[in-house]
Amino acid sequence: MSSQRIEGEKIRCVGRRISRPRLIHQTGKHKAIEIFVEGKLAKAEVVRVWRVLRSTDDFN
Repeated sequence: MSSQRIEGEKIRCVGRRISRPRLIHQTGKHKAIEIFVEGKLAKAEVVRVWRVLRSTDDFN
């Protein structure tokens, strides 16, 4: 079984069961929620792609 990672601002998951949400710590004081989606064929897709906001000073 191979693990593959997808990243985005918003991710949609489809499956038969989900685990209980678990609070995990990210960098610094940031926190996130982790869940596991299970099923015969659990699917995940990126709904909104992650983007970096740049200031106009970055281009000069």
